[in-house]
Amino acid sequence: MEQEARRMNLLRRFALGDAFRRNAKRFRNQTALVYPAPGGEVLRYTWDELNRTINRVANGLLSLGVGKGDKVAVYSLNCPQYLFLIYGLAKIGAAITPINVTFKEDDIRFVVNDSGAGILFIEDTFIDLMNPVLSGLPGVRPGYIGVTGLKKKPDGWIDMAELLDHASDQEPEVEIDTEDIATITYTSGTEALPKGVMLTHGNYHAAVSSVQTGYYLDVRQDDIGLQALPLFYTGGIAVATFCLMLAGTVILVYMPQAETLAALIRTYEATYTVLPPTLYNRLLQISGIESDVKSLRKCVSFGATIPEQMIVNWNRIAPHVEWVSLYASSELTALGTCGSFRRIGEIPGGDMNWVGKPAPALELRIVDMNGNDVPPGEAGEMVFRGPGVMKGYFGNEEKSRETFAGGWFHSGDVGKMNQDGDVFFVDRIKDMVKSGGENISSAGVEFFISTHPKVAECAAFGIPHPEWMEVLTVAIIPKPGETLGEEEMLEYCRAKLPRFKVPKYILIVEDFPRNPTGKILKKELRKQYKDLAAQKS
Repeated sequence: MEQEARRMNLLRRFALGDAFRRNAKRFRNQTALVYPAPGGEVLRYTWDELNRTINRVANGLLSLGVGKGDKVAVYSLNCPQYLFLIYGLAKIGAAITPINVTFKEDDIRFVVNDSGAGILFIEDTFIDLMNPVLSGLPGVRPGYIGVTGLKKKPDGWIDMAELLDHASDQEPEVEIDTEDIATITYTSGTEALPKGVMLTHGNYHAAVSSVQTGYYLDVRQDDIGLQALPLFYTGGIAVATFCLMLAGTVILVYMPQAETLAALIRTYEATYTVLPPTLYNRLLQISGIESDVKSLRKCVSFGATIPEQMIVNWNRIAPHVEWVSLYASSELTALGTCGSFRRIGEIPGGDMNWVGKPAPALELRIVDMNGNDVPPGEAGEMVFRGPGVMKGYFGNEEKSRETFAGGWFHSGDVGKMNQDGDVFFVDRIKDMVKSGGENISSAGVEFFISTHPKVAECAAFGIPHPEWMEVLTVAIIPKPGETLGEEEMLEYCRAKLPRFKVPKYILIVEDFPRNPTGKILKKELRKQYKDLAAQKS
């Protein structure tokens, strides 16, 4: 009876791990994964080798008592073993819990305890850092991932290498439902504790169906994808998974440094990559970048409004590249809205806040605070529904109900939609600056300031003020070799911005607090400069 149930489950299910078995049969000797390791060695896996390796991890985990519904946590930078764990766990109906390597001890313990992970795999680089954390997780078994060779496996730890050496490479036959959880990624926002985003096998199926659509991300089987986003983010898992599920080739990057990225694009003739504007701007500063990026077909930008000057400069060195402006969310399986273009003139109205149209797996409305649709062209909260929407926040039904109010996922982001269905990102609700009764879009101000010829990057945010409640403050990184003063920038703003949008303070800085993808952490800027108004008075 049990065997028959398993056969019927295998007959027509969608399970994330099944795609690897099918690709191994279709493309046995084609390259699936390339990993230039930190020590200089290059690891390569054909589809047959990749699938067999994933099976070994799956069967090894089963032998350790990990089964359907269980969770395994990982604390590591990008490495093949990370991917083996993601898909090996998916093959046995268990879920990966990635941990952001920038999390502090309390948050790490919270993620492990909240998810109920029984095993925590740790990259060798972080063993000393994580030892104090492990002392507060007495019921959790530590696992060892050898990446850099900096630290040997501590006694008693589970060794990933031993799993790969000794476990069977046969397909594990486990009943998996489309609604079973495949990944739980913890995202921290303005709340005190991280939230665990539950994504199912069905979510990933819906997402991969969307990304191969021509008007959306247009990921193809013959793409060679440069995967530089950290795998401890939903976006990192998704970018790798989309390419692999479509039988493309992934070049996995340990650390996303501009010089490394340029060399890898050139060496492996990458056709596709997803990066924040910060890294695209840094690539422009690499000597000989014109020849490095000849193979690129499509560049996806996310995490901030695309600076107009960045596109102009890239058009000069790589006019063949198609650009994608992407708005995405972990809770939407890294889907959202996107639009493709080559030149600024192709963007509706030349508005750089344009983020195209919703993914095929999503339906979008723009609503007011009462949940009513706003007229075309007016700003409101972006809410979504469709098979790309997460199952919910793990162990947090109250937050899930709040987020799913009215049967829609409430993004917490403000946007506009025109009559043609084109979407324009306005700002994150928490980043809107409310000053003297006026609502100011920080993203809109950033776009304007980025047009100044001496500005490399900028970040607009609100800080407390005794008279105006909040005032707009802008931190700016000048371009290399340029000198930029506060008064010069204020005059530029006064000449073209409405008075209420002119920043109260301009800060010239060397860099911003960032997350590992390079995205600017505005909440850290708000914290860093919270007393600025008092100091200036």
